[in-house]
Amino acid sequence: MDLFVFARVLAAYTMGTHMLFTYWAISLPFFIVTAEYLAYRRNDQYYLALAKRFSVVMLVLFAVGSAAGAAIAVEFITVWYKWMYLVNMVDILPFEIEVLAFFTEVIFLALYLYGWDKIGRVAHMMLGILVGVGSSASAVLIVLVNSWMNTPTGFNVEAYVTSGQLTGVDPLASLWPPVATAEVPMVLAGAWFVGFGSLAGYFSFRKLFSRNLSSQQKEYYNRGLKLSVYLAALDAIFLGFAGDNAGKVLYDVQPLKLATLEGLLRTSYGAPLNIGPISIPGGLSFLTTWNPNALVLGYSSFVNSVWNPLMDLAHTAYDIHATLGILGAIVFWILAISYIRPLKAFNWLGLDNPIEKKIPLYAAFILGWLQLIAWESGWVAAEVGRQPFVIWGPMATTTNGLYTIQAVMLTSEGYNTSPDIMPIGLGIMTALAIAVAGTLYLLKRLFRGREVSQDISPILTSTPSITAKSPTERKEVK
Repeated sequence: MDLFVFARVLAAYTMGTHMLFTYWAISLPFFIVTAEYLAYRRNDQYYLALAKRFSVVMLVLFAVGSAAGAAIAVEFITVWYKWMYLVNMVDILPFEIEVLAFFTEVIFLALYLYGWDKIGRVAHMMLGILVGVGSSASAVLIVLVNSWMNTPTGFNVEAYVTSGQLTGVDPLASLWPPVATAEVPMVLAGAWFVGFGSLAGYFSFRKLFSRNLSSQQKEYYNRGLKLSVYLAALDAIFLGFAGDNAGKVLYDVQPLKLATLEGLLRTSYGAPLNIGPISIPGGLSFLTTWNPNALVLGYSSFVNSVWNPLMDLAHTAYDIHATLGILGAIVFWILAISYIRPLKAFNWLGLDNPIEKKIPLYAAFILGWLQLIAWESGWVAAEVGRQPFVIWGPMATTTNGLYTIQAVMLTSEGYNTSPDIMPIGLGIMTALAIAVAGTLYLLKRLFRGREVSQDISPILTSTPSITAKSPTERKEVK
């Protein structure tokens, strides 16, 4: 296999695999802390069982996700070391700060797990929130590097493009690149939505396909399903804002990438919004500017040399991402409303009793897990949509009136040309495959090896009143 092709396949494989863990790290802490809060607020043992059970899941996913991240770090400094050298010279600050965020997550996760029934409840929930803050901060800082690759700042880009000389380096100026205004909200909102949606898919799956559920199991899964759907519906508001904002930011700072994602070949006023075979006149102009007759640049305004050779893949992935996200938001909003107030007029859809009827459960199951495809396809669109560059550059006008991109680094310039990368890459791919398989096996053992009733019964006997003071609090009173 050609080394360039291998390097790109390796990057796609490792990033795609790592994405399987990132959204859990960002979303699970907030799900768990919310369940714990509701347990104390409502004196509800089932919510407490949810929080404790998924705390163990969070630990497993965190450990494997960290290992996957370490494998990717090895890939960066070996397979893509030319790209990494430039990042190290200009934009290393987010990576350095991310180390602090990572250790924040590690420390507070350990304290949270150890602190069950040992510290005050408010303090324990605060630890859980800090785990979520740490994981979200790590994600934001990594995304800032990705944003810098799309809109590089913090050095004299024009001088580097023309002479190859690195001058005017300012790490602080590179910390928040222009497109970060779009990427950061989109990643956070998307990760939360996929995490909560996947949880809804899991709980609905258990209700649909588990046989002879006990009353305790039903109560446990009902609460988990409702909570995950409520959180997904709430986050859908943020996700809608993030998606709208992303389109407007790309219109201003990366019009060629916007044209790639939207499949817009010709520059036009009243540009259509193309989703598969459907074309909405003026839709893209309206979404990016609030003016249905606004001018949107297409490929016809750029020189052929900067056209994305994988435009069809990027556009298709983006359509899948957007379509599944919108469908998921609609379904979760309908389910959340029907949980609060059963929609008896739609009893033929099961919305008069959505927590038990099969159609709503299948909708939550299917749309919940399809959000994982939406998450992966969104990253495919984002990374493939930047090609043929690994580090973008400013727009410039050519003598014939067309635009070009003064690329800082082409993808073909950023990889290691040594044949030695082949065994390193294969080792990384093998390690990640083992990590994923091991995670699935361990989670299966965790969920199947211990029945839900085993997590609930001890709590009922050991904690007769959930509003009673913890052992630490009783000692302080004495």
